[in-house]
Amino acid sequence: MKPLFSFLSSFGLATALLVLLLIYTTFGTLEQPEYGLYATQVKYFESIWLTSIDLGASLRALNFPCGDLKLPVLLPGGYTVMALFCLNIVLGGIIKIRKSPRTIGVIISHFSMVFMIVAGGVSMHSKIEGNLSVMEGQTDDQFFSLDLRDVEIEQVDPKPADGKRSVMVIPDKHFADLIPDANEGRARTFTSKDLPFELTLSNYALNSQVKRAEDPASQRDVADGYYIQPMPPETEHGQNMPAIYATVKDLKTGTESKGILWLRAAAPWTIKVDGKTYTLDLVRRSWVLPYEVKLDQAIREFHPGTQRPRRFASIVTQIQDSREERKEITMNEPLRSGGYTLFQHQMMSAEELQRTGNASVFQVVSNPSDQWPLWSCVAVGIGLLIHFIAMLGRHIGRNSAKRAASAAAA
Repeated sequence: MKPLFSFLSSFGLATALLVLLLIYTTFGTLEQPEYGLYATQVKYFESIWLTSIDLGASLRALNFPCGDLKLPVLLPGGYTVMALFCLNIVLGGIIKIRKSPRTIGVIISHFSMVFMIVAGGVSMHSKIEGNLSVMEGQTDDQFFSLDLRDVEIEQVDPKPADGKRSVMVIPDKHFADLIPDANEGRARTFTSKDLPFELTLSNYALNSQVKRAEDPASQRDVADGYYIQPMPPETEHGQNMPAIYATVKDLKTGTESKGILWLRAAAPWTIKVDGKTYTLDLVRRSWVLPYEVKLDQAIREFHPGTQRPRRFASIVTQIQDSREERKEITMNEPLRSGGYTLFQHQMMSAEELQRTGNASVFQVVSNPSDQWPLWSCVAVGIGLLIHFIAMLGRHIGRNSAKRAASAAAA
């Protein structure tokens, strides 16, 4: 294992990984104007492997006219690079390094860097993020994901005896891979002991339009005279409108009916099976805050003569367990409470909404490692300060010894 340990803990590997991060940061920044921040972040920093670099987009960002020019590559993605870099720091900067009072500051700094990388990994895998939109004078506690989708199945007639909603949920991780290829479609069937039918989801489109089929024979799939027209994926965060075909088979009679579940649909698809009515819908995943937020006032201020925001602020009342607390959320001062952070994300005027009041959109984030980067930065600073002070002391000591030796010689 010694050669492997030496390689993984080497300065050479650390240098190569830092060079890759520099390359990814450079091209990710240059590609961002054409692909958007979210898509670029996923491509370069959340990927296991990187398979292409768009040199054309990068050159156009530098004002060099260029056509489509994509460079095929096979490099470890940002996720892989950071995992290897974390391992390299642990092995080389903590385990392998010589332990002495002289290296205590360096060890603290390396440990803090590992902590920061781990914080990024925890955030990526555990963070919950969505938007909460509230009109002035209204109260809400439910926020919605921009990119995660669920298929919801609900019995609406007869309603449950207790009067509460009972919804079955199929998360998108179970159907997002059902994207058809050029030759055939893809499908997956779901069953439940509480349902009198089986549901087959097929041919998922990440971004789509639902259109009327003028010539049904020319389409691969048609449901009730309509079909799903796949569209190019949107690069902006949360702009894709996915759709999927749904086929319901009555377990008693074997009768099948087919419909389309679309994120932009005006209403869920309604079916009747075994004397019961169900709705099936493709929706944004949602969560409920442990408290309610009432928007008292949405404040919009712009720089004079421009549409550049100078100050967006929301005066809200936080309601929890019959207790009310008035707070202000601004672009630089979020509301942190109950494990959730509410950022001032967007402001919509009454004219834009064609309503009587303004509205605020809050970005809601639940991140268990929210403060870890701050703590790690403080620890890195302490470690470097200790190291630099020790180096300064040694430098002063050496100079004092040289001056003493020179004086003795003279």
